[in-house]
Amino acid sequence: MKTRYIASLLALAVTAAWSPARAQTADNPLGTPAAAVGKFSENYAEAVRMALPPIDAAGLARVMDKVRAAAAEAKPLAISSSAELEKFFGLRSRDAHQSGDFVDAGDAIYRFEPEAGRLYVTWRLGTVKPVARSTFASRIKGIRAAHTALATRLGIPAQEVMFADFREILTKTDSRVPSTTAAAAPIMADGATTTLLRSVGGVLVEGSYLRVSSVDARRLSLVKATWPRVQLADEAGKPLRAPKDMLEPLTKRIAADSRGAPVSVRMAVVLRPADPDKPGVFVPSLKIGVEPKAIRTADGYRTDAGQIYYADLLQDSPPFVEPPGRDTAGSGQN
Repeated sequence: MKTRYIASLLALAVTAAWSPARAQTADNPLGTPAAAVGKFSENYAEAVRMALPPIDAAGLARVMDKVRAAAAEAKPLAISSSAELEKFFGLRSRDAHQSGDFVDAGDAIYRFEPEAGRLYVTWRLGTVKPVARSTFASRIKGIRAAHTALATRLGIPAQEVMFADFREILTKTDSRVPSTTAAAAPIMADGATTTLLRSVGGVLVEGSYLRVSSVDARRLSLVKATWPRVQLADEAGKPLRAPKDMLEPLTKRIAADSRGAPVSVRMAVVLRPADPDKPGVFVPSLKIGVEPKAIRTADGYRTDAGQIYYADLLQDSPPFVEPPGRDTAGSGQN
């Protein structure tokens, strides 16, 4: 009996959620100071206070000026139409189509949304035989180089890459052993994936990323990108509120949701998509991650997923916002 599992990406949804806090240190006022990262407490007011990015309203305004300047200098992706995408990847189009539709190109399926700077291509590679990790190790250098070269060809500038993640896609399968002993089967490698998270002017752009998967240095299996031109919403030109102004509402919400359990709180200033109908328009927002402490049980430890909140840093904004249909590096795993 065949058993199989994929250990790909270690849940990039989590990586994307926490990466701002990991990327920000005590030297960067846009994120939780390093001394507070990983600290668990039942004193929610203190946990929030320690996690608040230290930047004030005036400093935040200066950062947004840098974002505007960087966005004005940025160039769009090197692909601007479905026809260019087909040429770029050497695809055969078999269907009449419009931008934004999925297109079956025979050996691949793709979709391109130019206004959102969003593209998706997945290849039909047939049966890909996994190899031993020791064998795959010799391919990693070539795959990394191929992914870097592809990002450059797509027009993704190195200065906009805030966080880069590379990991193998692992599988455990052996059709010769029964399911009761399948755990003894060796872990094999199916390929590797690179994910790049984006910043503009030093601020993380929520939902903007590039993901590339390959089985080797020559064969791509997936390219997925959301890399729009960035524009700050008009409201971002008005007075902004500092993260410290959110101390009270954050404490109340985290206390209500956590119900006395110890939590670790992490935060970062990010650019949040303002409206799904206005791709490329962003507002400065505070991203708040709340991680519950693992609970010891008779069988080991129970680890809850935690929660993520957003609080726009506009003076007249409500305390929290729930972005509809967020597209992140961890969503829609393929």
